[in-house]
Amino acid sequence: MRRSAGRYPDDPRLHRLVERLSERSEQFRELWRRPEVAEHGPTVKRITHSEVWLLELDCDILRTHRGDLRIVTYSAEPGSPSDRKLALLAAIGTQRLRAGAAD
Repeated sequence: MRRSAGRYPDDPRLHRLVERLSERSEQFRELWRRPEVAEHGPTVKRITHSEVWLLELDCDILRTHRGDLRIVTYSAEPGSPSDRKLALLAAIGTQRLRAGAAD
């Protein structure tokens, strides 16, 4: 939010939001007074897929400094169960897996 406030200093809606949050929350006021801007690093996302169930994927967000464009990438650790499940999904494409289905 601090980054957005710096990027859009003339946005009245953003200023009103900061004012409302400041009025209602001592914790917000304390955090808002701090000069630092938090960066989000890579994280692991757990996704349940209807065909292969649990996927544990590394999630990275690439951002531009001039705009609001973000590119989100997901990848699996090479050789991991999630990597093998992604390979299976790539091979079957849009086909559905069915137990006991004949070829």
